[in-house]
Amino acid sequence: MKETVGFALKQPMTFDEQILHLRNNRGLLICDVDRAKKILQSVNYYRLSAYGIGLMDKAADRYHSGVTLEQIYSLYVFDSRLRNILNPVIEYIEIQLRTQIAYQLAMQYGAEGYRNPNNFNYWFNKSKQTDAYTYFCEQLDSEIQKQKRKPFVKHHIDKYGGHFPIWVAVELLSLGALSTLYKIMKDPDQKAVANFYRTKPDFVKSWFAAIVELRNTCAHYGRIYNMPLDSLPKLPRKNSEFFNRRFFTDCLAMRYITKTNSVWRTFVSNLRGIIDECEAINLSFIGFPDNWEELLSESVRA
Repeated sequence: MKETVGFALKQPMTFDEQILHLRNNRGLLICDVDRAKKILQSVNYYRLSAYGIGLMDKAADRYHSGVTLEQIYSLYVFDSRLRNILNPVIEYIEIQLRTQIAYQLAMQYGAEGYRNPNNFNYWFNKSKQTDAYTYFCEQLDSEIQKQKRKPFVKHHIDKYGGHFPIWVAVELLSLGALSTLYKIMKDPDQKAVANFYRTKPDFVKSWFAAIVELRNTCAHYGRIYNMPLDSLPKLPRKNSEFFNRRFFTDCLAMRYITKTNSVWRTFVSNLRGIIDECEAINLSFIGFPDNWEELLSESVRA
């Protein structure tokens, strides 16, 4: 074990000690101790405390006067519900992207043309220390091996000698691998997919990088509320004022991807509902302007 020098980790606290610490040292208002204990038993203290960051006086390291544990917990619940209503939108976008990429590659190069590196741009991936096409093929082959017992994978192994047409291969890829595949496609192929979304390839690349991050965040129960996001999706000039690393920027990008699909309309409606039910929410912490619902409900024009 690596020896640590110069600092000591915080000591563990019982649930009762956590309540006393929050009340006495952090100034949090706790009216119902039994309710507080149930909350802390169900949500890790460390995870829950992240939702109170915007409710604290950082200099004093204490919560603002009147802040309650219930308010912090309500933000945690909001974030959990937000991830849940995001999942159908991400699923729709992901499946559509698989469809568009598979269709373009199949029509341009045939069922298994994706196995020819000449059909793709060369791009050296510094983080993986190999070219992106080779890394993509390694990822695909790894997934084939991992999922070899699935009926459709076994069928192609047994009947077709392990050859997978592109419209089957894309179903085995992670969204991240699919995004990589799009990045290395020839320029005309990228443009063909981008044309479906009525935009340019650079926009598509940035949009799907953002979707990959959101998907991974949702899959690992990560925080979206009051959390800067790493990926920054491009936006048309008319939306440039919302170009930042908060969730609303991703929402605008998703609106362009989904257009006026019913999946998106349902999401906006559900979003309105969970926002209305969370009194403690600060919309600026997720980059939402006052007219957010109007902006997310606008029809997307070519």
